[in-house]
Amino acid sequence: MIKRFYLFLAVLVLLACNAAVLGQTSNDHIFPASAIAKPYIDFDSKGFLVNGKRTFLVSAGLEYARVPHQLWYDRLLRLKRAGFNCVEIYTMWNFHEPLEGKFNFSGDHDLGAFLALVKKMGMYAIVRVGPYYCAEWDNGGYPIWLKFKRGLRVREDNAVFEEYVDRFFDKLLPIVFNNQINKGGAVIMVQLENEHPNGWGTIMPDNYFKRLQSKALNLGLQVPYFFSGLHHSSDPAGDGKLDDSSRPNPWFSTEFWSVWYSQYGAKPADAGVYDRRTWKIIAHGGNGYNYYMAHGGSNFGYTNNDEDAASYDYGAAVGQAGDLRPLYYTFKRAAFFAHSFKEILENSIDATASIKNITADSGLKITARSSKAGDLVFLDNPGATALKPNLRVNDINSNIRISVRPGEIYPLVHNFNINKAITIDWAFTRIYGIIKQGNTTTILVEAEQNEPVSLHFLAAGKINVPQNSTEIKITGNKVDVNGTMNGSGVAVEYSFTTGKQKIRVLAMNRTALDKTWVAEMSSSNIIISGVSYLGKAAFKNGKILADAEYPLTSKKDGPAMIYFEKGSALLLNDNQRSVSAKAIVKLSSWETKNATDAAASRYDDKKWFKSSSPLQMGADGDLTPYVWYRTRFSAPTTEKYTMQVDGGGNGTVFIDGKRAAKWKIRDGEVSFDVKKGEHTLAVFTAHDGRDKLVAYLGAINDVDQKGLSGDATLKNGGPFISTLANWYFIKAAKVDKVKQGPPVFDTSQWKKYTIGADAFDQKEGFGWFQTIIPAQREGFTKLILSFRSVDENATVFINGKQISHHEGWNTPFNVEVNDSAVLEKPMTLAVFIENYSNEGGIDQPVRINNSGDGVLLTGWKMRGGPGNPDETTGWAKLAKNRLPDGPQFYRSQFTIPAVKGQHLIWRVHTNGLSHGSVWINGYNLGRYPEKIGNDIGIYVPECWLKQGINKLVIYDEDGERPDNVRILSEQAAGRATYKLAGNIN
Repeated sequence: MIKRFYLFLAVLVLLACNAAVLGQTSNDHIFPASAIAKPYIDFDSKGFLVNGKRTFLVSAGLEYARVPHQLWYDRLLRLKRAGFNCVEIYTMWNFHEPLEGKFNFSGDHDLGAFLALVKKMGMYAIVRVGPYYCAEWDNGGYPIWLKFKRGLRVREDNAVFEEYVDRFFDKLLPIVFNNQINKGGAVIMVQLENEHPNGWGTIMPDNYFKRLQSKALNLGLQVPYFFSGLHHSSDPAGDGKLDDSSRPNPWFSTEFWSVWYSQYGAKPADAGVYDRRTWKIIAHGGNGYNYYMAHGGSNFGYTNNDEDAASYDYGAAVGQAGDLRPLYYTFKRAAFFAHSFKEILENSIDATASIKNITADSGLKITARSSKAGDLVFLDNPGATALKPNLRVNDINSNIRISVRPGEIYPLVHNFNINKAITIDWAFTRIYGIIKQGNTTTILVEAEQNEPVSLHFLAAGKINVPQNSTEIKITGNKVDVNGTMNGSGVAVEYSFTTGKQKIRVLAMNRTALDKTWVAEMSSSNIIISGVSYLGKAAFKNGKILADAEYPLTSKKDGPAMIYFEKGSALLLNDNQRSVSAKAIVKLSSWETKNATDAAASRYDDKKWFKSSSPLQMGADGDLTPYVWYRTRFSAPTTEKYTMQVDGGGNGTVFIDGKRAAKWKIRDGEVSFDVKKGEHTLAVFTAHDGRDKLVAYLGAINDVDQKGLSGDATLKNGGPFISTLANWYFIKAAKVDKVKQGPPVFDTSQWKKYTIGADAFDQKEGFGWFQTIIPAQREGFTKLILSFRSVDENATVFINGKQISHHEGWNTPFNVEVNDSAVLEKPMTLAVFIENYSNEGGIDQPVRINNSGDGVLLTGWKMRGGPGNPDETTGWAKLAKNRLPDGPQFYRSQFTIPAVKGQHLIWRVHTNGLSHGSVWINGYNLGRYPEKIGNDIGIYVPECWLKQGINKLVIYDEDGERPDNVRILSEQAAGRATYKLAGNIN
């Protein structure tokens, strides 16, 4: 069913955020701060106030759990340089309590250190504490051990679940709350729960929500908070205005989906699409947004869900390896503008009606925001061609003609007070940002070659203009800047003073502004232009020293300029070199270590976990996606046998140590040839990630089982399970008509149906699904119908007679038909589905099992884990003629070439391998193969590499040979690095 894919989440959350659709299950309200925190973080219906000042929140979604702690500073600085003043994070439960009662808040798990770093960098944090997260993360963030707690039901008023949530929160929440802004920390808002089907904003539909609220408040929650999220969408502004007189708080989006988790890298259209969607928020009354994701990162270890592998790049603005995409620069431009005019945007009303006649061009949509601080007018060109409207503005002597690009939302500024002495009367050129530098205010404006630079000021006091400034005209208290942008790409400067206040206008084209950065210094902000990316910057002995970089795929940076309060200077760049991203890493000869020992007949399994029937993965406390199972059985004859067992993932059968068969465990059975006699049966199981359980409420013990589970039976012959095809569907009016049974089948009314398709057009609805079960062979007395998942509730009929009813989606159930007279003839199977939200239908194939009873296999033992990748013994040279025969470890060594001025990004390409995991120097990089459709390789964080010899270990589940494995540098993500230096007079 499409619920298994990303479109489900989009539809789910859009509907969940729409109170008109879901009644009282959602709103976009925020609980206010406590009295003690209000001076530090507060809001009204028009905007946020942080430390008493109007603040536009430009937030970056990233997960500290997906970034090594050594790289936290680097990623945060990249976001800060782009104008992000806030980060939004999840606190994954299974990341901090992977084993029951054993909490981890150190190293990469040190949430307190991360929040302290956010504060040190002058940024804020929004913390989403769960206990459910989604996030394309293993099990949605639930620890595996929760699956084995009797009576537990997640996200409901369930005493068992709440007991463990309370214990986790007792450890987690004090860390978060000790970092609240009123306590000197970075945390300005908290989200309880996440994307719950029944409660968003301030809606609390049941005691589960009330208990979460009570727990958080009792542990010291004082900043504003809300449930589940606010305005999740890839285009959260939509087509309407965002003002809402009934809303007591600002408009904010906690998940503005920028690109998607199925993508790696940038696509040509991304920057334009999300640039426009961001400006729609700004232009229509939004008060902030959080991009999910601004930086995606990696699913290290076994943290991926079943839709991902190692990469969580997301196509984000800051790539998985820290590279900057075109999207980054569009986000930077919008952020700088929003911060510059936060006094308007965080306290404004819709003023469109008063300004609608500014142009007669019908191709433009006009909106305006107005406050005591000034006015913003937005010219929206939704079309595919540029528009050049004439602007009609009183008191401006000449007609103003600008160019609005296709899809652009062009901002005009009116009546904005820069300070007590100077006001921007009108700015017809795009203002990129306004930077305060002591008594100097620098205005960055954007114009392309031959476009006008047109800004008009009002000044209180005597106005002084440098000599030879012919493009600045003084008329009384008016200062008119009217120039034309040159084509050199070099910034054009216009300036004037009144009293002690100086206005400096720096006009550049977009390319130059992409290379312009603001760094906060202890005494004043500085602006550095001409640098592809500005890293650390500091004053030392009267000099500015800074780190800089440019992509290996671009030209070297040219001259760089620094603009400080009292002037500007040329910066020297140190040793910009021509570098190559095509450095080669040579791997040493491969060694192998047998990982199939557990299949051998005489293997010592005495200390393994024991059970009468096989238990699903995690029952033995192991957290990996690998489990070995063992038992013994007797074959009375030499022939084909079939083992039927439930579970999930991939399975490999070994008989007496030799590989006999492979199968998808969810198929329900596997057949293999066996000789007469006593045998050891060993089964190796693996999976590629657990379901994230989006929108799921209830018991999780049987949901998305991995490994083997339930009774295992052995039957002579087979296979016996087949999949039902040729389904038909017809909509039904009401659920109460189900008792009447299925309607008469007529192909003019019933339509062909494909398993997994949405039958309800993403809406609530009811319907009948029907097919024919073939007649069974004479002598069969029992037929099992196996339903993996229906969406949502199902009532099952055979030949018009109801035989079963099931509640809930994504949980398997079986239906038994045991009337031999019925089995002898073709049977009509009809399923009535009740769908209460979004997509619906039969999610997964329906199978029939006519094997009857078999011999029950008992006396099972299990052991989780692949073994120790750091084991020093048992390794041997990989023979050229060795063929795969089950899971194997492989290892090699390599040295990374060190070249000054290079920051190369290295990836392990697992060409020729099956499924598995990769370690570098003991660090688990994550799972392969990637599921995003191309061979990107597995990212190796540079902090995990060493000078000299590095160790590579691979665990391949099928034992495929590593002959074609390569470690290559990724040219698109690589950077050249250099130093900047200059004197500050």
